[in-house]
Amino acid sequence: MIPYLSVSFSKIIFLSNSLTFMMVYVWSKQNPYIHMSFLGLFTFTAAYLPWVLLGFSILVGASAWGDFLGMIAGHAYYFLAFVYPRMTARHPLKTPSFLKALFADEPVVIARPEDVPFDEIHQD
Repeated sequence: MIPYLSVSFSKIIFLSNSLTFMMVYVWSKQNPYIHMSFLGLFTFTAAYLPWVLLGFSILVGASAWGDFLGMIAGHAYYFLAFVYPRMTARHPLKTPSFLKALFADEPVVIARPEDVPFDEIHQD
């Protein structure tokens, strides 16, 4: 639905910038007290990072619609993944059991080079 709305109202075809802004928004909500600096001009906490980047986009004359859509999507994800489960003990973004049944429950074992005997390592 978001891609349809973004093309309809703001003429945004690629949502990669919105996805990046969504990740920045979620990260800033999870780490609100980290001190940051923007271009070495002023410092702020990470809670304000999406707003600082949105303001910079407007300042340089870029369209802020993609950034704003990312902030909306990030806020919706953060609320549904972290806030709503604490309020109601329900997890709306939990993976459905029929999808889990499609994949194996066995843990994946990754062989590290230090676990492989030396004579089995091929020197090409």
